[in-house]
Amino acid sequence: MRFQTCIAVVIAAAIFPLTLARADNTNAPLPSVELQGRVVCLSEEMRQKHGAQVPDQHQHDYGFKTDSGRYYSLVHTPLAEALLTDTNVQAKLLIVKGRVFPQTQLLEVTGRFRSISAGKTNDLFYYCDTCSIESSFPGLCACCRDPMHLVEQPVAAKPQKR
Repeated sequence: MRFQTCIAVVIAAAIFPLTLARADNTNAPLPSVELQGRVVCLSEEMRQKHGAQVPDQHQHDYGFKTDSGRYYSLVHTPLAEALLTDTNVQAKLLIVKGRVFPQTQLLEVTGRFRSISAGKTNDLFYYCDTCSIESSFPGLCACCRDPMHLVEQPVAAKPQKR
């Protein structure tokens, strides 16, 4: 009898976490979103909109403000690095692809982002002239270790099917 009870407890312990994970959807894939807007300092935005007591000298907490006025905190990932550090990117109107985690306003950038300039959509990427290497995030070239520079290039028009 004891042996059967032990087996039942072991089986229940093994099954229970799986049932719990499925019940609250923690392992469910999240849908991808595409948002248009700008990188902003969230503290400064809250000071301007709601009178938050933010000192003039403060560490910026960059986030993404959509054209509809919704704010998202950016999850610090390599793909979000340019949004968090490059003032050239921060000055642009952007289209960002990512995932928003359930019951949060946390945005994880999951792919390259684009800019909109003069009504046209552009790819944004970092490029090393020496090695002809593209990257999604700023920094040094993985090959020659020279600095990479930001390139804004019109999205290539897709050929129309006949």
